[in-house]
Amino acid sequence: MEKILFECSLHGHISNNLKEKLLDRLIGICGTHPIPIFEHEIGFVPTIQTPEGPTRNEDILLRLKSPIEENDLTKRQWILCQLGLPETRTGRTVTVRPVLYSKISTGDALKFMNVLGYRYAFEFAKKGIVFTFRDALKISITQIFKAYVQLEVSKLTPYDPKENWMVEVTTIPVPQDQVDACCLELRLFGDSLKGILNLFHVDHLVLQNKIHYS
Repeated sequence: MEKILFECSLHGHISNNLKEKLLDRLIGICGTHPIPIFEHEIGFVPTIQTPEGPTRNEDILLRLKSPIEENDLTKRQWILCQLGLPETRTGRTVTVRPVLYSKISTGDALKFMNVLGYRYAFEFAKKGIVFTFRDALKISITQIFKAYVQLEVSKLTPYDPKENWMVEVTTIPVPQDQVDACCLELRLFGDSLKGILNLFHVDHLVLQNKIHYS
């Protein structure tokens, strides 16, 4: 049986006016310059859904994620992502959720999702930059875009008309016994950004209330 791993994260957003200050702070903290990121992500829900109610939140939701190559917008290297709901532990100031990532090396990934009993629900593209810190944290600063045509990323428009930037700090997936240490490292990292950016965790009840099915 594959061991369950957990991903810890904090989130925030920042305007264009403060972006350069944040970049300067991160370069100083991380000791490296960022690398560009451009990704395509597609969400799927079960074809046969649990009836509406609290138990629907227990449905397993899957995503396909792939980097996008600027010189070939049709090329994909899909990764299957299973993202569990954040844990409900009270007093937790970091989002902690079970995760499973599996590379799909051959075949048609979209047809594979149908075989698994899942259907298309939503998609978006994410573009920006990413830092790494001590090979343990990933700090992404991105904007989210929607496509005019399903499964096509040649023409995109920002979700946020103000074109603010989303910031997400995540740990590498770790076993349960390392979660507390990762949460502490995340909180300390978040403290180092105060004055420019305030990071927050996603409450599990808020997230559940935002989940909807097409």
